[in-house]
Amino acid sequence: SPLLRDLQAEVSSESAPMLQFMLRHAGTIASIVVLFVLVLAGTGIWRWYTTSKNDEARQSLARIVLQTSGPDQVKELAALAEKAPADVRFSVYLALGQSAMSVGDTAAAASAYAKAAQVGEGSLAMVAGMNEAAALLKSGKYAEALALLQKLQSAMPGEVTAPQLKQMTAEAAVAAGQTEQAARMYLALSREAQGLNSEYFRARATALAPKIVDEEAAQAAAPAAPDGAGEKAPGKAQ
Repeated sequence: SPLLRDLQAEVSSESAPMLQFMLRHAGTIASIVVLFVLVLAGTGIWRWYTTSKNDEARQSLARIVLQTSGPDQVKELAALAEKAPADVRFSVYLALGQSAMSVGDTAAAASAYAKAAQVGEGSLAMVAGMNEAAALLKSGKYAEALALLQKLQSAMPGEVTAPQLKQMTAEAAVAAGQTEQAARMYLALSREAQGLNSEYFRARATALAPKIVDEEAAQAAAPAAPDGAGEKAPGKAQ
């Protein structure tokens, strides 16, 4: 182009090789620049689109929760969950589980909470899992609820106590007929708790399996063996 030719005439001899390269590949360079601009524009458009979709889904969720109830609410929430963006899906599944529980559809509630646990992270996933277990208990699936709660417990970091989860697991063990296991859980809770809570957990364990409580009390009352006890005295040198 005339502009490039004028630029070539004015450029110093030291910069001529670079200018010649630019002249030879001007079309390719222009294409790359245009592509870069399009990528930037596309990224901005996609972010705007995603934000718009998230806002639209949140508005739909709020409208359904506030303006509907009963089976109609369950139906609309289930439809929304199928098309909700990833950032909103957890909230929709959680609302669906609560709505299904309110109408007594424990199977649908358990399914919704399970899906919420899958898309949630950290403490949110644990809350959804505990709600799923509650729905399973409500539907009489005690062994399944107990297994789920034990799985949640095993996934907890060691420094996290989560007494509510442990108490719920103990109650699930009672419902599943695992009274000794439940009693041991309540004893563990009584050692972690203080005051009236500790007394309540110990009383709960005693009501379930008094033998287990007596055994633990006996072990706690037994004096500790002195250092070196049980070791044989060294024999005399021959």
